[in-house]
Amino acid sequence: MTLRWLARTILFCMLLAVSSSLWAQTATFQMLTSPVQNTWANFALSRDGQVMAANYGGEIYRWTPKGGFVDLGPGDPNSSSVAISHDGSTIVSSLLGSDQAGTPGLWKQTTGWTNLGHPANGCNLGNEWGSGYGVSGNGTVAVGLAWYCPGAEGFSWTQKNGMKALSHPVGKSSRASAISADGNTIVGFSEDPIGGYRRPVRWISGKTELFAGAHAIGEASAVSFDGSQIVGQYTTSANGIFAFYYSQQHGLVSLGTVSGIATDQSFANGVASNGMTVGWSGDPFGSGIQAFVWAPKLTIRSLTKYLKNHGAKIPSNIYLTTALDISADGSTIVGVWQDANLHQGGWIAHLK
Repeated sequence: MTLRWLARTILFCMLLAVSSSLWAQTATFQMLTSPVQNTWANFALSRDGQVMAANYGGEIYRWTPKGGFVDLGPGDPNSSSVAISHDGSTIVSSLLGSDQAGTPGLWKQTTGWTNLGHPANGCNLGNEWGSGYGVSGNGTVAVGLAWYCPGAEGFSWTQKNGMKALSHPVGKSSRASAISADGNTIVGFSEDPIGGYRRPVRWISGKTELFAGAHAIGEASAVSFDGSQIVGQYTTSANGIFAFYYSQQHGLVSLGTVSGIATDQSFANGVASNGMTVGWSGDPFGSGIQAFVWAPKLTIRSLTKYLKNHGAKIPSNIYLTTALDISADGSTIVGVWQDANLHQGGWIAHLK
């Protein structure tokens, strides 16, 4: 009995240590001074959270704590995508080409903007060639979506090889939504050949893998630094539309919702190297959504409550609607707030 009690005590202490390492943090919160008012925004963070890329209504910015927002010029007003390399020197989004059509673009501190063009089978659909969605850690590989008519296909781009199409079912679409820092794993969606619904997919060394199952409904939205952890959204066997976390160790894990209400939804936008995952949870068609945070072995919870419980001073008149990204080192989270008058803006939180 003594040995069993000792074993249980040791196990409890191990679990407590895991919980403490992830959650015993000090949090700070800052509202960002938006360079553009009353428009949508999207954000992406560098590896340590010290540099941020922002897309405000199609205008692209680079942000640092000291310099604030620096305008990099107009992008494509029809595309909300934006991504940043791990050192913050490269940004991928979309811009308007010489034909005034939306096209994937890459910005570097040394060279400015580069039009990434389109695959050999690409076409201009509705004045759009495609959009840039992700970039590798060193800024050398960009990924995104390109139109081929009648559908879209995920692509990867390098300076040497130009834009290369990734796999997609005949007559259907795919999209490359994110790429790991090492450039080896690309994630996104690939539509079902018959039903046309989105399915989570990853491409590794040119190989297409429907890692959630051939008939899983959903998409992958982000991937960890080394490609070992993937997050996104899928439809469960009980028809819940929930955020998911995937790794070789844990398999596909449903994160559920903050409220626990079966008809609510959730969507994961980012994952750190330690597995911390952020996104939104709630009713997107009714009572609204709120930012959430989750980690392996810990349940989904309100990010607002978590930040406040760890010392962050969040104004009582604002509501954190979504967390859009978390830095790879887990130190920084960025997202969007809203108030009772439907005004909105950006926020950034730091965990120490």
